[in-house]
Amino acid sequence: MRSVNVRFLRPGQVLADAVTNSSGAVLCPLGYQLTDKAIERLQNANVGSVWIEGSADNMPDVATMEATLNRRFEGVEDPILLRIKGLLQKRIDAIRAEYNV
Repeated sequence: MRSVNVRFLRPGQVLADAVTNSSGAVLCPLGYQLTDKAIERLQNANVGSVWIEGSADNMPDVATMEATLNRRFEGVEDPILLRIKGLLQKRIDAIRAEYNV
């Protein structure tokens, strides 16, 4: 089970816990398989993150990715290569947000 930011949900993922609004009304029940429409509803309800079924073993090692990126670009001064590094860092940040790590 892992927490996933609603922005990164994908159809077919299965909820590991019921999702409720601030009043306690159930938006999606435990075990619900997400659809595009359900994800849109959660976003519109300002739900921040939900618990999704799945092993935490599948989570990427963001710290290692970031260390590798910094090591590979150490000493680089070329503006184009630094722009590439920045884009890669943004992707790592997105992965971090997706997996809440």
